[in-house]
Amino acid sequence: MTTINSELTIKKMSIRNRLVLAPITTNYGSQDGLVTNDILCFYKERSRDVGIVIVEATSVQSSGRIVPGSLGLWNDSQIPGMTKLVKTIQQEGALAVVQLNHAGPRCPPDKNQKHGFSPSDVAFRPDVEPLEMDTQDIELLINDFSKAAIRAVKAGFDGIEIHGAHLYLLSQFLSPLTNKRKDRYGGDAKDRAILALEIVRKVRKELGREYPIFFRINAVEKIDGGQTLEDALVIGSLLADEGVDVFDVSLIAHGGFKVLEDNPKVTSKTLLAGSSALPKDQPSGANVAFTTAFKERIGLPVIAVGKFGIGKAAFKAVENEKIDMVAIGRQMICDPKTAQKMLAGNDKDIIACDECLKCFATIGKGAPMACKVNKNLPF
Repeated sequence: MTTINSELTIKKMSIRNRLVLAPITTNYGSQDGLVTNDILCFYKERSRDVGIVIVEATSVQSSGRIVPGSLGLWNDSQIPGMTKLVKTIQQEGALAVVQLNHAGPRCPPDKNQKHGFSPSDVAFRPDVEPLEMDTQDIELLINDFSKAAIRAVKAGFDGIEIHGAHLYLLSQFLSPLTNKRKDRYGGDAKDRAILALEIVRKVRKELGREYPIFFRINAVEKIDGGQTLEDALVIGSLLADEGVDVFDVSLIAHGGFKVLEDNPKVTSKTLLAGSSALPKDQPSGANVAFTTAFKERIGLPVIAVGKFGIGKAAFKAVENEKIDMVAIGRQMICDPKTAQKMLAGNDKDIIACDECLKCFATIGKGAPMACKVNKNLPF
């Protein structure tokens, strides 16, 4: 019987168990996208027992950061720090995967530049104007994802994850909420997937057939007019054909459009908001059925996420072979020993996340991540 303690092999990756540290934006990096001591401390504490660590969203362009302290792989000067981070993770026995991302118009304003690349004219922040990408912008983005992936290999990462979820830039191209384009990059699900497919194709060509590529995707977007599960499965099948090895399946749990009152200081008056955090009334493992659909339809290994740190949902999902791995995020912020306790069967000893979302709120204000429960961060 498969358990969360069972080993797993994916291509060249020998994974010691089925627990994954989810990619958590910390805002602990430097303003230049460099690894800091706080980054090293945070990951060291949380690498000791999981099988895989997925390092937080790392920007492929300086203009594509989620927060001012996002990590980066947009130039070679960032490789040495990432190498230190990889060694820190691997010395604790976990494998290191880095998530590559571009935030699009969800990026913070950069000095006097108050716009963010976007597939269409859909805003997310009142202080950042969406800038519809032309074909040259798109070609540059594809190349920059590829270059960042090559830098990740040079830094020693065991795999990369391309972030196509949570309504960041690639997710915006995939979503009918945000992709209103009339060219080849817009249309039905297959056409909205073209940019992601071109990025995966380019990265796979550069990294070779055996290097593991993960892809994070929204199974559903629970906003009127959002991406459906069927669309996500169509997109997933196309991505698998281009060389994706693992699907890290998430979702937009809630959100919608908001019209702001007239304000001369506000650039955009109608904003889209969407959150991946399951509401408090949703049980642990509420995303398992969506993740299982990917495994059944596409046949590749899958990672599920969604309040797995407490209760038996993670154990049941893996034991029933509905999913291959479970990712734990907020719970690992509060209690870095969560994975150790789960593997030992001592989940009752876990210091529970109270779902207050202070972690989200602090980085949303541009501050380093903080936690109501764990006041000793980054440890």
